[in-house]
Amino acid sequence: MSAIAEPVSGATAALEITDISAVPDSPPAELFYSHRPHLLRSARAAWERRDVMYTLAERDIRAQYKQAVLGLSWSVFTPLLSLVIFTILFHHVSSLQLKIPGTDRDVPYALATFTGMWGWSFFSGAINGGSNSLLANKVLMMKTHFPRECFPVSQILESAFTSTIAIAPFIVLMGIFTYAPKMATLWVPLYIMVEIPFILGVVLLVSAVIVQARDLQQVMGIMVQFAMFASPIIWQFPELRHIHIPGIPGIHNFQIAYSAINPLGPVLGAMKGSILLGQGPPWELLGIATCSSLFYLVIGYTVFKRLEVNFADLT
Repeated sequence: MSAIAEPVSGATAALEITDISAVPDSPPAELFYSHRPHLLRSARAAWERRDVMYTLAERDIRAQYKQAVLGLSWSVFTPLLSLVIFTILFHHVSSLQLKIPGTDRDVPYALATFTGMWGWSFFSGAINGGSNSLLANKVLMMKTHFPRECFPVSQILESAFTSTIAIAPFIVLMGIFTYAPKMATLWVPLYIMVEIPFILGVVLLVSAVIVQARDLQQVMGIMVQFAMFASPIIWQFPELRHIHIPGIPGIHNFQIAYSAINPLGPVLGAMKGSILLGQGPPWELLGIATCSSLFYLVIGYTVFKRLEVNFADLT
């Protein structure tokens, strides 16, 4: 069967006979994955539509707590419940205690753990919400046209809001243990700035890959739990100074390799050190974490933009 197509140009009256059966139902797969986005231009376009991100985040926050009896109080009770469990299980393990330099005393285990949990909750909340953000908004994504990264980024904003509320129980714990935060707490915004590119990169990467491979949804919970225990939340980051990798020349301190793989390690460790011990930033490890976070951001954003042309079809 054949059909007559329109003339190629107005100057010629020649008609081209085309076999409709030879026309594919959809573009070949290689066209999707050969997409070469301009990252800086894409980031600029997303920033210009930041109002969409704020609107989506506000919508999700209202929807999450609107029908809940306790409302925003769940943002407080959830980390406190985890804190109680960790304290019961691990507060007797002396190797997990955070030592006060120059003394034989320990920082109250609940305070040390909650400090790590506060930084971790920002990451875990963003991952749990952002990983499924494209699938959860598939109808909206098909009917509107704005940068697709608005969906996962809105979940990061929602997680930041929830984590901010969690500061309230931390202040209460400080009062219970009569332990005042140190002046070095003013460094905490710097640590958060190091954490943000890492969160952005991982959330963008995971949300894009889940659209292509839904099986990742089934293992995300396990992966997040593993990452939690691999981060210095219930244990203290300085203990890694004494861990070496035998047989690998050039690596004398596991902290360097660990900081490159998991930027949350030095970030959470630095938060504990500054808030509870009054220590300044560990600049060497923080520099490694910053470079690693930016690397994760570039990789995650590149994969996201390469795959986004296929989101509407696969969701």
